Amino acid sequence: MLPQQKISQEIRSWLSPERFSEMGCTMTEPTRLPLVLADIYRTHSISQIALSPDGKMAAYIESEAFKTHDQYIDNLWMVQTPGEHPPHRLTRQKCHDSHPLWSPNGRYLAFLSDRPVEFGLEPDKGPEAEASDEKTTQLWVLDIGFGGEPHQLTNRPEGVQDFSWSPDSLQLVIESRDPSPKEAAYLKARRNPKEPGAIVIDRVQHKADGSGYLDDVKSHLFIVDRESLTTTPLTEGPANETHPVWSPDGRWILFSSNRTGDADNNRREDLWLIRPDRTAVNRVTRGDVDAHLAQFSSDSRHIAFIASSLPENSYVLDQIMVVSMADTVPVSDLTTCIGVGWREIGGIVPDSPGTDPIAHAHRYPIPIERTPATLLGQDFTGTVSGRLVWEGPHHILALAHHQAQQKLVRFGLPEGHEILAPNDRNGTIDSFDAASANIVMIQNRPDDSRQVYSMSDGAMHCLTRINPWLTNRTLGKYRWIQYPNHDGDTIEGLLLMPPGYQPDQDRAPLLVNIHGGPMWYDTAQFEFDTQYWANRGYLVLMVNYRGSISYGEKFCQSIQSDWGPREHDDVMCGVDYLVERDWVDPDRLYCTGFSQGGIMTNWAIGHTDRFRAAVSEHGMWDYSSAFGTDDCHLWWQDDIGVPWQNPETYYRMSPLNGLASISTPLLITAGEHDWRCPLNQAEELYMALKKRGVPTQLIIYPGEHHGISRPARAIDRLERIDRWLAAYGGQPVDAVDQTGS
Repeated sequence: MLPQQKISQEIRSWLSPERFSEMGCTMTEPTRLPLVLADIYRTHSISQIALSPDGKMAAYIESEAFKTHDQYIDNLWMVQTPGEHPPHRLTRQKCHDSHPLWSPNGRYLAFLSDRPVEFGLEPDKGPEAEASDEKTTQLWVLDIGFGGEPHQLTNRPEGVQDFSWSPDSLQLVIESRDPSPKEAAYLKARRNPKEPGAIVIDRVQHKADGSGYLDDVKSHLFIVDRESLTTTPLTEGPANETHPVWSPDGRWILFSSNRTGDADNNRREDLWLIRPDRTAVNRVTRGDVDAHLAQFSSDSRHIAFIASSLPENSYVLDQIMVVSMADTVPVSDLTTCIGVGWREIGGIVPDSPGTDPIAHAHRYPIPIERTPATLLGQDFTGTVSGRLVWEGPHHILALAHHQAQQKLVRFGLPEGHEILAPNDRNGTIDSFDAASANIVMIQNRPDDSRQVYSMSDGAMHCLTRINPWLTNRTLGKYRWIQYPNHDGDTIEGLLLMPPGYQPDQDRAPLLVNIHGGPMWYDTAQFEFDTQYWANRGYLVLMVNYRGSISYGEKFCQSIQSDWGPREHDDVMCGVDYLVERDWVDPDRLYCTGFSQGGIMTNWAIGHTDRFRAAVSEHGMWDYSSAFGTDDCHLWWQDDIGVPWQNPETYYRMSPLNGLASISTPLLITAGEHDWRCPLNQAEELYMALKKRGVPTQLIIYPGEHHGISRPARAIDRLERIDRWLAAYGGQPVDAVDQTGS
C-alpha cells in the first residue's frame, strides 16, 4: 500500500461513525437533496468488464458526461479483484474507448478507440490507401506489465470493428471493412464535407439506425502482428466475415458469416473455421440457425454459441447450443461456398398471396441438413442474452433474462442450470467475465447505480463506488406488484415510489412509463429518468406486459402478429389496480414511453381517454408507411407479411386505427436520423392530431438516431416533458431548483 493510501485509509477509519460512537459523539445524517437535471453531469456509468487471465485485475469502461463539450466520453479503468486498492484510471482521452480484452499472457490490454491517430502512423492498407477524414475506431494496446501510453496497432481507413488475441499474445485477428478501389472512391465522394456525392442504393437492407444509409463494402478478417504492426489478409470475397475468435490451441480462427448470397433477406449467420495460415476451412453450423457470441471451450474441442431455433422469428427465445469440433465439415474454398448448403435461398415474395398472406411472405432459406448441436438449459424458462464463458469442460456461464432480471447463470453440459446472481429482486447483471475460478460482474442496483462486483464462495463484494454523490440524493423505492388482466393472466408490474411516499396513506399523480421492445422488460435498477420522475413526486408504473421476455416463450409469443390490445389491457389493468387501492389520484394520470413504449402510448390515447396528457417518444404510427423507411423489414415480414398483401392487418395493428378517438394532449419527440422509428412516423401523427384540433407539439432533435447522444439534449428532453405534464395538471415546475447546489 502506498503511503498516501495508508494515511487516507487511517483518516477514513478515524472519521467513521463507529469511532465517533466510541468517543460518545453522534453524527448528524446529512440532509438529502432531490435528484435534479444537473445531476446528469455527475452521473457516471460502467460497462464491458474484462478479467485478466490470473483473475486478479478487471478492466472496464467508465462513461461520463462533459458539460463544456456537451458529449459523453468512455475511458478505460482497472480495479484489483481483491478490492484492496481503489480503481485506477488507465486512459484519459476525450474519446470513446471500448471492448477491453486481455492478452492470454496477462501483460497486455487491447481495446478499440476513436482517439486521434498516433503520430507518424501510416494507413496500413498500402500506399494507395487514404485515411478517412472521419473519426475511425482503431485497435490500441496498453502494456500493463511496464506501463506507458496506449500504442496504436492499426490505422485501417474504415476502422476496426472487432478483434481477438492469438494464444501466444503475439498476434491479433481483426475484423475490418475492406473497400475495393471503386468502393473507396464512392465513400470518399459520399463523405466530401463541401459537396457530398450521391447516395447509391442497391441493397434490400439499405439503412440501419446509427449507421444511416448502407453501402456494400464487406468486412473481412486480417491478422496483425503486435510488434511489427504488419497486417495480413485472412479472408476475402463477396460476403462479410465478422466476430473472430482465436482458438486456445492456436489452430483455428472462428468467425460468423452469412453465405446464403442474399444476406439482407434472412438471418442466417453461420459459424465457420479457418486456419491462421489459410490452409483449411471448416463449416460449423449448417444454415438452420442465426449463431452469435460463439466461444471455444478451453481445450478447443467444442464451440458454444447462442441461437434461436427459428432465426427470423423474434419471439422465439435464444438458447445455448454446443457443437463438437469433430462434427465440423471441411470446405474446399471459402470464396466459392456462397449459396451452398440450401435447398432454397428464398428472399423474393411472390405475388398472389392466397388465403394466408403471412405464411406466404415467409421466404427464408431451407437448409439441406441441420446443425448437430447439443441444446443446453432445456429446463430453463428464460432467454440467454450475453457472452458465454466456459467454466471447465462441463459448465458454461452466461447472462440470461429470467423473471424480469438479467441474471448470471451456470449451465451444465448437457443439462441443468444454477442462477448465481442476483440473489434478490433488486438489481440486474449488465456484464460479467470469469477466469482462474474468479468471477467479476457489473451489477446495477436501484440505490447505487452500476458497480463492479467480485464473487467468491457465493458472496458478492463491491469493488467500485462511481457515484458517491448519490448518498446525498433522495431516491424512490421500488415495489413489485402482481394483478390479473382481463384474460386471467397474472401480470407483473414495478412501482417506483416518490421519496417519502407511503402506499395506503398517500395519493400521488401517476406516470405510466411503458418499456420498449416489445420483447424487453422493466427491472429494479438505477435509471436517471425514472428516479427523476419519482423525485418530482410522480408514482411511476412500469408494466411487463405480454410480449415481454424473461417470462417464458409462451408469454412472449402471445402478441405475435397482433400488437396492441393485449399490451394495452395489461397496462390499463395495472392502472386500475392502483386506482382501486387509492394509491394514485385518478384525475392525474399520465402516460409516456420510448420506442415501443412510444408506440403503445400512441395506442393508449386512441383506446382510452383516462390520461390527462401523454408523451410519445421515438415511436411509430402507421406500420404500412414504416415498412421500407425503417430498418426492420424482416421483422414485419415474419410477423405480418408485407403491407401490399396484408393491408388489413397492418392497419389493425397500427396505432393509426385509433385516431378518431384521440383527445389526449400529446407531446411527440423524434430523432432526425432515427431509422428504427423514422421521423416521418412522428410527422404523420403530429399532422393528424393538428388537423383534428388535439393539443400537440413535435420536438425533433437534429442529427439524433434512436436515442439521445448528448447530455444537454438529455436535459432538454426531460425539461420539455416536465413542462408538458405540468401544463395539464402535473407537478408544478416553476419553483424547481435544477442546479443540484
